[in-house]
Amino acid sequence: MTLNQRSRGIRGIRPSRLAKGVVIAVLAAVGINHMVWAVVQWPMGDLEIYLAAAERLRSGEPLYLVADAFNSYWYSPWFAASMMPLTFLPESVAAVGWSALLLACTAAVGVVLWTERTVAARIVAVMAVPALFAVSAGGNVQALIVLALLVALHRPSGPLWVALAASLKFTPILFVLVFVARREWGRAGISLLLSALLIIPAFLMGFSLDRVQGWQGMAPSVLAFGLPIYVMVVGACCLAALFGPVKYSAVAAATGAVLALPRLFVYDVTLVAIGAVDERRAATPPRASEH
Repeated sequence: MTLNQRSRGIRGIRPSRLAKGVVIAVLAAVGINHMVWAVVQWPMGDLEIYLAAAERLRSGEPLYLVADAFNSYWYSPWFAASMMPLTFLPESVAAVGWSALLLACTAAVGVVLWTERTVAARIVAVMAVPALFAVSAGGNVQALIVLALLVALHRPSGPLWVALAASLKFTPILFVLVFVARREWGRAGISLLLSALLIIPAFLMGFSLDRVQGWQGMAPSVLAFGLPIYVMVVGACCLAALFGPVKYSAVAAATGAVLALPRLFVYDVTLVAIGAVDERRAATPPRASEH
């Protein structure tokens, strides 16, 4: 091949295709770094917090302790109750079983995104799977949440999964905006009602929003720039979900759910995966049985 032929070949590469290739390569490199760290460390620190909370609930001790932000239990009581069976197992057995579940959910997220056969979904897959793999090494429930919402947001059980996710991470309650944008009033109402039923017991058992201050400086988010900016940014996402193109409502809601977090880690961005497959679903009217 001559130099002129090579030059013509390089000029023939479309900028958009080159940009996509660079983005995927960078995301893959970052993902590999996260996965190597996960394999080397595999700390399972979040699982330890879950099990400690389950043991306190089982023994009648206070569920919500005043501790540093990274070692506190933040979720609703039902999740601690669901972890109780694991407290009767040897810690190593519980860790292996929980890790296997989270890794299976991570792989399923990748399969769902990749089989969408769109560039956007596949780029998100390259971003999300390594991040979910890494956070699963810590035992965090994120992979299960992302998979549930990714698969079931627009199924009959969607409102339940939104409520369960909201009772664990709070900001996924913004996915209710997807139902509102599509005029699915019953599903929106059910989501809000179930969320309230799952979250209120946490406050009755001692959970306080004052503990959010413990994240300041430890894992900053938009909130770190001040409450007015936080309200404007999250509010803009909510407005986009409600009044923008319906097919992008889940993308806007997912973005809002990420930016609304009082602390922001890399794996939190994986919530955006739920909107990556939403354009095609929005174009297909839900069946009557789904209302």
